[in-house]
Amino acid sequence: MKNIRVDISRDKLEASISVDEKEGNFPSESEIYKSIEEAGIVFGIDKPIIVKIVAERRNIDGVVFARGKPPGRGENAKLIWYVDLISPAKPAITADGKADFKQMKQLAIVKENQDIVSKLPATEGVSGRTVMGETIRIPGRDIILPAGENTEISDDGLTLYSKIDGYAFLKSGKVHVSNVYHIKGDVDFRTGDVKFGGTILIEGDVRSGFRVDATNSIYINGNVGAADIYSQKGDVVVQMGILGKGRAKVLAGGSLYTGFVQDAKVSVKKDIVIEHYSINSNVYCGGKVTLTQNEGLIRGGKIFAGQGVEAVEVGSSQNIPTEVGISGNYQEMDSRKSNIKKLDDIKSRLSLLNKREAFLKLLQERISSLSDEKRKELKKISKEIENIRTQIVTLENQKEILDVKNSDFANSQSIIVKGKLHNGVTITLGHEQYAIENPYQGVKIYQKGQDILIEKIPEIEGKTL
Repeated sequence: MKNIRVDISRDKLEASISVDEKEGNFPSESEIYKSIEEAGIVFGIDKPIIVKIVAERRNIDGVVFARGKPPGRGENAKLIWYVDLISPAKPAITADGKADFKQMKQLAIVKENQDIVSKLPATEGVSGRTVMGETIRIPGRDIILPAGENTEISDDGLTLYSKIDGYAFLKSGKVHVSNVYHIKGDVDFRTGDVKFGGTILIEGDVRSGFRVDATNSIYINGNVGAADIYSQKGDVVVQMGILGKGRAKVLAGGSLYTGFVQDAKVSVKKDIVIEHYSINSNVYCGGKVTLTQNEGLIRGGKIFAGQGVEAVEVGSSQNIPTEVGISGNYQEMDSRKSNIKKLDDIKSRLSLLNKREAFLKLLQERISSLSDEKRKELKKISKEIENIRTQIVTLENQKEILDVKNSDFANSQSIIVKGKLHNGVTITLGHEQYAIENPYQGVKIYQKGQDILIEKIPEIEGKTL
């Protein structure tokens, strides 16, 4: 009917009616309901309002006569974090309540297949109904799991986990996992000690008193002070050098490449390449030690390698104690030294026991019968002497095996000094040692049988020492 208009709100939760009758022919209740039906209104009709409109028989404009049922909004999805990627680094608190800035928590370390964050899904909310009878819902807002590099979402879409061992971090709103930990500066009180199950890249220095511990390689663009550097399986690369102040330790399952080593202890399984010098340092490796660039100097301390040593200059005119050697395994060499000390100690003990045993036996002959205390002592001494003799045999066999190993390695490798070899340097090949009494220029040193040979290079002019 032209004089009746039914309007529905945009959200379909309200309906209103307008009547504009100018000729006095006001619509009946049935005519109004017919208009409502034609408009599709079926829910929430307030019938008393319709009755009132018909009874008053006057024009109306936009009278609300039907209301729907508003929906209950659902709860938004939210993230449940298993790994803290947001909290700033804080120092550890010791038992006495002090802050330990060396033990700063910097990394969110994760393992392969470890859960990082889960999503608690949004709820649908309580359903509502429009005036047209339609069911409506306003679900909570969903969240997309922030999957980044080296992460994966579980099959049910609810959990993000790491695909590799590494550390997790947020970047551009996404979670990434990397096996390279990048420190844009120094390792100091800002970072604390650094320990990571992957590769570590340090743009600055490692300051004195701190420790860097990695499963894989460690790359340092600056210097290393009196610090501890430990790579379990990889290399250690120090772009500048190691200034250890007598306290630095560098250990690596791979090789070491550095500009210089001074007042430090170094032990690696593979090779060591030093661009400038090694001064007053104890350096050991299972491979080869090479100092053939720039100064190529070894002065003070000890250099031991399993596969050979090559340098430009060794020792000094001031006779600073310097030892250069070849050993198949420097740990075996240390074991040999330890065995020798044990042998010396227990042989001294055996000598004392033998003398005491001899005295007690002479005493027994002299007085015919020993006291109970003396008899127990004699029995105890005899048993200890037997045990010590067994230990001596075992240690001498071990020493012999190590001597053969070290000799075999020493015989097959050499020490090359391209420039000056100063007097006062000790050369150790296997278990043989020789002190250089006169300086040499450009020589190769190696072992042949029980002899240590020095040959001029490039000419072959052998001299038996």
